[in-house]
Amino acid sequence: MAYCCKCGVALDEHVAVCPLCHFEIPDDLIEKKNKELPYPKAINAHVDNSGVVKNKILYAYAMISFAIVLILLVLNSIITPTHQYFQYAIVGIVASILYLFLFLGYIKRLTYILMCLGLLTWLMCVFLDSLDNQLVWSITWALPIIGAMTFIFVIVRILYVKGKHTNHFIFIPVYICTGLAILIPLIELTIRFNIGLPFKLTWSLIATISLVAFSTVVAGLYYQTPEYIKERLIRIFHI
Repeated sequence: MAYCCKCGVALDEHVAVCPLCHFEIPDDLIEKKNKELPYPKAINAHVDNSGVVKNKILYAYAMISFAIVLILLVLNSIITPTHQYFQYAIVGIVASILYLFLFLGYIKRLTYILMCLGLLTWLMCVFLDSLDNQLVWSITWALPIIGAMTFIFVIVRILYVKGKHTNHFIFIPVYICTGLAILIPLIELTIRFNIGLPFKLTWSLIATISLVAFSTVVAGLYYQTPEYIKERLIRIFHI
């Protein structure tokens, strides 16, 4: 217990001014309140074990996939003549482990996940195409389509994050449809180039116009909808 330096009266804990003579008590004699909190420290009772669950899922799937790959290798060495189906299956199983690694969220940023998905998909196509000792469709077909797809969706993701509609999830289909409206014509041009047809947009033009029209209608409805209806839709659909 502390005492006043001027009048000697006993003081309660944490008192900064003497209630009798109004003398300011020195800081060294005041017991700090933060030594003992009047309430217990908040502790989260629900431990976040998502990381442990993800590790178990990836480990179990990797072990099962490894066993399947060993079985396929043994079958491929026993069966004559050897079939490329076993090799295709092995490449697909190994790629599926990497896909699962990405989908489980070990890489946090979605932009990096999209880039890794595009690179992984193209590498899988290269391995599948090289099983017959030559590269054909992985360069002329897969590379431009997968590259354009990855580039467009990464740009769409960056524009969405930097835009002012980040918290308005109604704009997610708008951005996705806009990206598809750009991607589909590139796919048709790639197909026409590889089969020797002249550069001309046919079915992709119809799809692009439809996607752009859908995006415009959704964005227009959002801007024209009264605020109370927007709030009601957010409560109903949790968006």
